[in-house]
Amino acid sequence: MNCENKGGIKMSWSIYEYENDFVSITKENIDGIPSLKFRPKGYEGALPTVILYHGWHSSKDFMRFKALIIASNGYQVIAPDALHHGDRDPINHDDPESEKRYLWKIILQTIEESKAFIQAVINEHQVDPMRIGITGSSMGTIAAGGVFIANPNVKCLVGMNGAFDWQELIKRDGAESEYSMDKELIEYYDPMNNGDKLNKRPILMLHGQEDTSVPIKCQRSFYSKMMPLYSEDMDKFKLEESSGIDHSITAGMLQEAVTWFKKYL
Repeated sequence: MNCENKGGIKMSWSIYEYENDFVSITKENIDGIPSLKFRPKGYEGALPTVILYHGWHSSKDFMRFKALIIASNGYQVIAPDALHHGDRDPINHDDPESEKRYLWKIILQTIEESKAFIQAVINEHQVDPMRIGITGSSMGTIAAGGVFIANPNVKCLVGMNGAFDWQELIKRDGAESEYSMDKELIEYYDPMNNGDKLNKRPILMLHGQEDTSVPIKCQRSFYSKMMPLYSEDMDKFKLEESSGIDHSITAGMLQEAVTWFKKYL
């Protein structure tokens, strides 16, 4: 799985560098994790806050444009660097062996450090603790699913082009043996094994139907299994499929994400 490739073509990377008249951007070190904080200008006191997780071969800095869009709608956004990305001991992400060696270690690290990270965000960054949401793209969505399971205080989840059926993703990659050392933790945090911990919290999945990196099947199977848990309020559990879209986030997806946060955060 190459989490940030589009149709097998290597994507060009560019950081959105322009300052925004309506959102302040600051570099933060939150519980030892390099992060960017996006905060609407002119707002005082605690704000609803979205934690934004990036994908493989990405970093907090490449999330700037997405974060600005969310923040401009009245949310504080915190974008942390994942292990071995950005300012956290980066590796060669173009090497296929790096993905095999590090992908799930990074995902599990993100989950295991999330409780302390979220608590530090609450303690130090003017957060309404009752209004915390999480989102991500690709690898960041996979991790966000586990973070949602591990943190019952998180109010809602938006996953873009990721997978909440982890075993289906691993099987698709033919990598069962490669992740055998992490098998126990993967099974422990796998959202497919934790329907009881969802507690009917709102979940939105946004995915391209033609995704060749993280197949949409990995979300369809999760949706099918968990749908009965939301039978009394299906508006809180949705899978939105975008036709003709590979492994990329569209303006429409960002609009759907912001609309979800407006409704549930």
